[in-house]
Amino acid sequence: MLTHYLILQFKLLNRNFRDFGLHPLLAYMLIFGAIAGLGALGFQRQPEYAPYITIGLCALLQMRLSQKQRSDFLNIVYGDKTKRLIRIIENLIISTPFVVLLLFENQYIAAMMLPVVSAIMALIDFNSRSFVMPTPFSKHPYEFVVGFRKTFLFIILVYGLTVISVCVNNLNLGLCSVFALGVVCAMYYSKVENEYYVWIFAESPNKYLTHKILTAIKNTFLMTLPMIALLTAFFPENWWIVLLVTAIGMIIVITFLLAAYSAYPGEIGLMELFFIGLTLVPPFVLVVIPYFYVRSLNRLKNTLV
Repeated sequence: MLTHYLILQFKLLNRNFRDFGLHPLLAYMLIFGAIAGLGALGFQRQPEYAPYITIGLCALLQMRLSQKQRSDFLNIVYGDKTKRLIRIIENLIISTPFVVLLLFENQYIAAMMLPVVSAIMALIDFNSRSFVMPTPFSKHPYEFVVGFRKTFLFIILVYGLTVISVCVNNLNLGLCSVFALGVVCAMYYSKVENEYYVWIFAESPNKYLTHKILTAIKNTFLMTLPMIALLTAFFPENWWIVLLVTAIGMIIVITFLLAAYSAYPGEIGLMELFFIGLTLVPPFVLVVIPYFYVRSLNRLKNTLV
């Protein structure tokens, strides 16, 4: 029964990759490559804090599998003993690339700690419905309201890195934090709302997109404002770099938003991701954003007047 469950989850994961437009093998290579590349960069820039950040990121990923609703379902279907064994195996699988990264960086103590932390995480259930987390975005649902609550712990981590960047006098770490938060905000638009919620807007596609873009810019700026203020206060001579990185993050948010509606009512596919990647090369921004905007207008014409 345990083996059957793990094989089923593996097949479902591969199916999700294919639905997203990626071959499973390529998807796994990209995931491992991203972990290795970002990990190597982190150990190069901040070798003192990188092991703790690595363990923290792994724990954040594992928390998504420790939701109480999911644990209750596994308990009903498989029983408490098998459920905990499943959760331990899942967490150990997730921790594997992080352990390899720590071993590669000669962080043997952290590499031994991570499986222990993963096993402990498997024994804890996190109840996301125990309280309703207030957000500063209640007037403009739903992307930032839902996204803020789902990524709250990651936001705390990014803000913590910003504080660390000030303490160690490392502006680059703070800039990476601002950029990372912009990417997180962009991911809030990975899934768009149901057609009915677009239809009730009762305005033209152009006004709808303008409203969504202005809301995204305002909420992203609100999310990053404390980080901007902190970095500009302690690195006043580099204030323009902080604002430039913030602007780049907002451009990514806008691009992701338009990419989502350019595929509406479907989801972002491999082609959209390719064009999003092009926005990291400055000249292509002037082409990609108008391209997505025009496609979004055409897609929304079937739903809006």
